[in-house]
Amino acid sequence: MEKAKPFEDYFSDPKLSADKLERLALVRKLVHEIYPSVKEQVSYAMPGFYPKDATKANQQLFLMQAAKGWLGLYGTFGMTPEDVAPYAAAGVTVGKGNVHIPYDLPEDDLRQVLQKVIDYNLARTGLE
Repeated sequence: MEKAKPFEDYFSDPKLSADKLERLALVRKLVHEIYPSVKEQVSYAMPGFYPKDATKANQQLFLMQAAKGWLGLYGTFGMTPEDVAPYAAAGVTVGKGNVHIPYDLPEDDLRQVLQKVIDYNLARTGLE
């Protein structure tokens, strides 16, 4: 596992291609639009987004990591393929505690998937 680094460093990692860094930055921008009071912090060596009232590491909106073929959202325990079914044809998949999003998913679809993940985790944690 990669060692944790400051939050901002994940968005300028020289090991990542420009298109992956752009996608990470877009996700960050969209999260702030969807949930303006978001708290940013590193958890499990990944940049994470948390509700304003979160006090525990498992109360995240999600953590994210740039993988070779997809952007991974983590901390989505209990989500099922049905939760992202409208985006399955575009390559969005759900695993155990994660959602894989292809880098070429259109921005509007990405926003909707992020909204679903955020709403799901807010309901799961009982936070707003």
